[in-house]
Amino acid sequence: MVEYAGIVAGLALLASTLSGAYGQSVTAVFTAGGAGIAATGKAARSQHVSGAGAKAAYKRAPYAKPALRYLYAMGWIGGMRNRGQCGLTLLGQDAAREQAKREILQNRKLLVQLKKRSVSAATAAGALVAGVVSACK
Repeated sequence: MVEYAGIVAGLALLASTLSGAYGQSVTAVFTAGGAGIAATGKAARSQHVSGAGAKAAYKRAPYAKPALRYLYAMGWIGGMRNRGQCGLTLLGQDAAREQAKREILQNRKLLVQLKKRSVSAATAAGALVAGVVSACK
């Protein structure tokens, strides 16, 4: 299976957020727009990607729930960081969503946070991949 660098990067950033690498409460990042936007900007800068661009991605994410907006923004950052992989992601979005879903299902801490917000692993994976794809357009 082809590895999708943007998705892998987005999931790695998400894991860093969940472990507290950005100093934000996971609950705050997943429930409050302001905390999510701030964490998104910080994550982007840590990856040498535009913080303003990442914040804009968060704000334009086509989701109402802050958790999905945050996942979308993490995907956008991963996609911007790995633009060379964009063609593969655009051609294989179903495979990309399946890979992201498998990775999410393996992260117990993330699953707990998603379940608290009534977000399935499949929906979370879709938001992450949508963010990567948006960076590739």
